Amino acid sequence: MLAQTALASLAALGTCVGLPPGDMKDPHYWGDYMLDKYEAERQVPAHLEPSPGVIAHPRTVLLITGVTIPAVWFDPIKARLVRDGFRPVVYEPPALLSGDLFDNAEKLATVIDNIRAETGEEKIDILAECTGGLLARHYIQSLGGEAHVSRLVTFISPQHGLPKAALAFDVAGWPALTGLTPGSDFLHAVNDAPMAANVPVTSIYTSTDEYIQPYETAIIPGAHNIDLGKDGFVGHFEFFWNPDIYLVMYTALTEPIANEQDPTPDPDGPDENAPDEMGTGGCNAGGSAGAGTVLLAFAALSGGRRRRRLR
Repeated sequence: MLAQTALASLAALGTCVGLPPGDMKDPHYWGDYMLDKYEAERQVPAHLEPSPGVIAHPRTVLLITGVTIPAVWFDPIKARLVRDGFRPVVYEPPALLSGDLFDNAEKLATVIDNIRAETGEEKIDILAECTGGLLARHYIQSLGGEAHVSRLVTFISPQHGLPKAALAFDVAGWPALTGLTPGSDFLHAVNDAPMAANVPVTSIYTSTDEYIQPYETAIIPGAHNIDLGKDGFVGHFEFFWNPDIYLVMYTALTEPIANEQDPTPDPDGPDENAPDEMGTGGCNAGGSAGAGTVLLAFAALSGGRRRRRLR
C-alpha cells in the first residue's frame, strides 16, 4: 500500500527527492525500496520469545502478500508459526500483485488446490496481508474456497478500497489499483457477496495506519474486527515483526471451530526434537490458547506499544 501512497504523492508534488533511481512504475522498485528501509526491523531474532503454545495438530497456513510486498516480509511471522507448530507456506502473487485482482484470485485458487494436493489436507488456514486479504475473501465467497479454507485472518487490508488508488493508477498504470479504487467491479464483487457461513474471518488493523486511510476501510461487516491502534501508535509495517501483534494473529488462527481437530496447544507439548514437515524443530511452551492468549496479547500491546514506534 505504501507504493500507491508514494506514487500519488509523487504525482501531486512532481518530485522524486530522496528516492533511489529506478523505474517507479515497476512494483519491484517499491518492494526493494521498502525492504531496504525496514531492513533492521524485519530481521528474525536469533532467539525467538517463548511460544504461546504449540498446536496439537500441525496444519498449513497460507500467507499471502499484498501489492509491492515481497514474500521475505513474512519471515518473522513464518518463523513464529513454525515455532508454534504450523506449516506456513508463503505465496507472493505474480508481479507483486500489481495485476488484475480477478485474475489473481483465480491464480490463488490454483495455488490452494496445489497445496491441498501436496499435503493431503481438506482445508487450510489463510493469513493475508493488505490486498491479499481481498483476494482471499473473493476466493472464499465466490470461487468455491469456502470448502477449502478453515479460517481467514487479514491484516492491514483495505477491504473497501483506497481513495488514493485512482490517482496512483494515473501514475503507475497497475491494474490492481483500478481494483482497489472505491466503487470498482472487484470491490463490489468482494463486498456485495455474502460472507461464507463456515469460515470465520478476522480483520486486524490499526486506526493509526500511515497508509491505509481511512482506516475504516479495513472493517469487514460480520467479521471479528480488531483495531490495534486505539490506545497508541501502531504502524503499518510493524505488523510483520511485532511479536505482540503476532499473538493476536495466533489467537485468531487457534480459535476452535466446528468439525475440526482441536487446534489448541497440547498441554504435554510435542517432542522438541521431532522435526515438522519443514525440517524445523518445535518449541514447547505448554499451556493452552484461547481467552488467556487474547488477554496476554492485548495487555502486551497496551503496555509496550509506545516503545515500539516506527523509526
